[in-house]
Amino acid sequence: MRFFWLMCSVFVVACSTVSYNPTVFNYHLDEAAVAEKQPKKLLLASVNVSGEPTLSMLRKAAPKIDELVVERLEDAGYEFAPGHLFDNAWNQAIYTYGDFYDPTSGKVDRRNWQAVMASTLSSLKDSGVDAVVFTDLIAHDAQHSGGMNHYARWYGVTRKPATQGAGSGVPVDFNWSQTIKAASLIVTIYDLDGRPLFASRGGLDTLSAIDMRKPHLGFVRRDKILKNNSFNEEGVQLALHPFVVMPRYPGQVEEDSEEIEATE
Repeated sequence: MRFFWLMCSVFVVACSTVSYNPTVFNYHLDEAAVAEKQPKKLLLASVNVSGEPTLSMLRKAAPKIDELVVERLEDAGYEFAPGHLFDNAWNQAIYTYGDFYDPTSGKVDRRNWQAVMASTLSSLKDSGVDAVVFTDLIAHDAQHSGGMNHYARWYGVTRKPATQGAGSGVPVDFNWSQTIKAASLIVTIYDLDGRPLFASRGGLDTLSAIDMRKPHLGFVRRDKILKNNSFNEEGVQLALHPFVVMPRYPGQVEEDSEEIEATE
């Protein structure tokens, strides 16, 4: 079975003045596949497309992020089928081909993953579903800049350094070059023939903060993970653009360009 990265969508977009952010993800799309059959009824997957489980630090936030994804797609006119349809198909595929993830080594058997994925999508063809939406919540390296505001930028977002605890301030010789952890959302949409109709990423928030009680120790893991609703909504909008167009998208958009509305 062949899998390709793709992307689709489309609304008429008026170009407005925005703060350009060169870190926006270079989304992928398969215009031919989308033109062939415009998806209307979607199904949210309960697993990650990577085949790996969500990191423990992010699991509590995952349902909230999924809810925002579904809400944004529904607002754009898409319908969602009941989640048990995916669970039943996925569990049957795992029963047939075996699990592909080894928790001991943390490795994914890509050949087995492909078999499970193909079987799952194929078995959904009589369900009335057009495409399956995968949402992967990931943690990855990031870095604050050495500039005056020390912003961290990735996947279209700009975030100030986070602090926690009471203290007298950050030392002037604080090492801003340290690598920190940040969270992002990956959205991938497959049709039932295994073609990815959309793939993109949006940054959410940093997972590291400066402990103001002991700032000399550098960054530590934040006590509160992905609690900023505005940041979460921004990340979801970025991850879904242009499948659902983001107002004031921070990437490069051709002036006066037209995009095809996914729900038309």
